[in-house]
Amino acid sequence: MPTVNQKLSRWGLNVKKYLFTAPGNQVAANSAWELEDFRQSVEFCINAPFGEVDARHRAAELGAAYTACNQDLQRQVLIMLTEEFGNDDELIDRYIKQYQAADDIGRKQAATALREALKPRRFALLTRFTSLADGVRFLVDMRSQVLECLRQGDKLATLDADLTELFRLWFDPGFLDVQRVTWSSSASLLEKLMEYEANHSIVSWQDLKNRLDGDRRCYTLFHPRMPEEPLAILHVALTKGIASNVQHLLDVNNPYTNPEDADTAVFYSITSPQKGLRGISFGEYLIKQAVKELRSELPDLRTFVTLSPVPGFRPWLEKNFVEGDFDQLPFSATTFGAALASLGTAAKPIWLPELENLLKRKCLQYLTTMDRGRPINSVARFHLRNGAYIHRINLFGDMSENGINSAAGMMVNYGYSLKHMEENLTTLQSGKLPVAAGLYKSARQLGLSVEHLVSV
Repeated sequence: MPTVNQKLSRWGLNVKKYLFTAPGNQVAANSAWELEDFRQSVEFCINAPFGEVDARHRAAELGAAYTACNQDLQRQVLIMLTEEFGNDDELIDRYIKQYQAADDIGRKQAATALREALKPRRFALLTRFTSLADGVRFLVDMRSQVLECLRQGDKLATLDADLTELFRLWFDPGFLDVQRVTWSSSASLLEKLMEYEANHSIVSWQDLKNRLDGDRRCYTLFHPRMPEEPLAILHVALTKGIASNVQHLLDVNNPYTNPEDADTAVFYSITSPQKGLRGISFGEYLIKQAVKELRSELPDLRTFVTLSPVPGFRPWLEKNFVEGDFDQLPFSATTFGAALASLGTAAKPIWLPELENLLKRKCLQYLTTMDRGRPINSVARFHLRNGAYIHRINLFGDMSENGINSAAGMMVNYGYSLKHMEENLTTLQSGKLPVAAGLYKSARQLGLSVEHLVSV
């Protein structure tokens, strides 16, 4: 899922403040720490020679100092944590020998000691932050730095794996809260909705108010240790029939739909704004909870679908034109982009039906192409992995500049049926794709491979 609207992002200003509540943390933040200061502080936090309270206090100092130092020193600290505070190999070898030599009674105790020895030493430091105000958010932001350093070639894979393991435990769905956002929600949360929307930018307060109107719903996911930071945001439109065009759906001049009259819930944007939680899946849980909330509130709703982008389709398309694709069109592969751009400015050309046939065929081929048992499109992977199926392809569903450049204007409806989500997921795990009956029929008529498709 996309992350944040950089135009509005506070983080673009490098303003990061954490509410570490420990005496002396401001002293640490205002003093110039060097790498050796961090090394000594990490040792004290891990070993806790003066008790747990002192160790937490030192963790707060370390976090404040880390936040205050420059990016180069932060990178050195991350490398130090990776290289110097991993596993104690000698200790592991000793416990392995103890386990192998133990009798049946002593083996359980030896196994427990070995399990503890297998935890990297830095685990003790990382878990200290859970007791600090904003400590979990600090670690999430730290992982976003780790990911950036990994992208630049730094060898921080083991530190990243440790953080990911902890986050999978801490951010289990059982610990998360789903909240509905309305126009009456706090100003700070409304600002974050605008800041974090990465699919369809919110351009004004009026635009935001329209997306929170009575025929709209917005659900957010929170963790109790990050109460001010949404982990995922889902926008829903209540409509009569399935929406096919996002510009029309978001038009502030559209007539209001009485929620009691709506028969369809359209999930048109889902965003995971926390870069440091990449790889931790929230979408499936949030969508399922939203469906349950909506069915409880509006029992007449019968259809639950997305209106999703098809990122990467146009680059794929332009690499996969074949001889004959333009036989019935007055332009070629080299002038395809200009012809596509003209659709938004000129009257409908006579060749439009032929272009629509080409795009529908190619988009269906793209969405049903698999690599190593997975769809090649990232959005398709996300929704199908959550138990959805490919419901419908929408021609010219997003004619924004980004929609044309990334997807030739195409959008897709993925369907969510609570009764069939497990079945759809089983189909995907078997190496096949669940698609609506109409799309299955179209694929056969167009001569596309259907051996890996299952009609639902």
